[in-house]
Amino acid sequence: MTTPPGWYPEPGLTPPYPPRERWWDGHGWTAQTRQATGTPPAPGGGRSGRGPLIGLVAGIAGAVVLAAALALGSVLLLGGDPDKGGTSEAGPGAPSEAPEGEGPGEGDESTPPRDDEPPSKVPEVARDPLLGVGLTAPAGWERASDSHAAVSSEKAYECPASHKEECVRGGGVLQATNGAWSDRETLKKLTEAQVAENAETSYPKKSYGGITGHEVVESGAVTVAGEQGYRVRWRVANKLKPDAYVEAVVFRSPESSERTLALLSSVDIAEDAPGVSVLDELRKGVVGTGDGEDEGPRESV
Repeated sequence: MTTPPGWYPEPGLTPPYPPRERWWDGHGWTAQTRQATGTPPAPGGGRSGRGPLIGLVAGIAGAVVLAAALALGSVLLLGGDPDKGGTSEAGPGAPSEAPEGEGPGEGDESTPPRDDEPPSKVPEVARDPLLGVGLTAPAGWERASDSHAAVSSEKAYECPASHKEECVRGGGVLQATNGAWSDRETLKKLTEAQVAENAETSYPKKSYGGITGHEVVESGAVTVAGEQGYRVRWRVANKLKPDAYVEAVVFRSPESSERTLALLSSVDIAEDAPGVSVLDELRKGVVGTGDGEDEGPRESV
């Protein structure tokens, strides 16, 4: 029996993160979430359709690896126990059956209350409490972490060079970066170094066969969250398709003029991928959250 639509606890969240629920539409997990209201455990072993990403983020220590994992290429380990034949046919980590009497509507002839219907779509903002900034998720994207300013597209596919990994169509992450500048030329060089690193970490050889070339398609000054910055965008050619656009934007933090931040983002060039304009949308979606950095130091890259 297929699990009916409804709100289920968000798997993968452990203290100190507050409990949260995600909407299951009857076929897959959506990007819609809300504060937990005490619903029963999610069926199907408590894993979400984006469980591989949640699990990956949960195991990340530091911003260096986060950037490598979540900037565009976003390579995700496939869920499932290899000794048990992998994931369910219902989709990656999707619940296949609801335990008797526990699923919404099971044993209850009444329809779910109106407040259990999916809310109208509102932009999600992935916040980083240490950096004091957030990254707004475009339509069709979701937060990739509850503790970092990272987002990824909901669309996933098997990585071209690996049958054991999943990749997503696009992603972005905000992180602190070492480097200071007093003139535009220095800022440009900092950004060029960031975009080169972004390309390698977003489209690694093990997943895309290696980058065979690139061309600079955008380079110049931009404004990010009211601060002056610099953007460099590449179009990269991969040995195994798809090719992609990768971008780096370096700017001063809107919360601290002494801190340098980098927005690393990228998107596949494919029919079912977002258009390249989504990179501009990500940049325009950087917001100051007013949070401090009292929770301790974090490694910069």
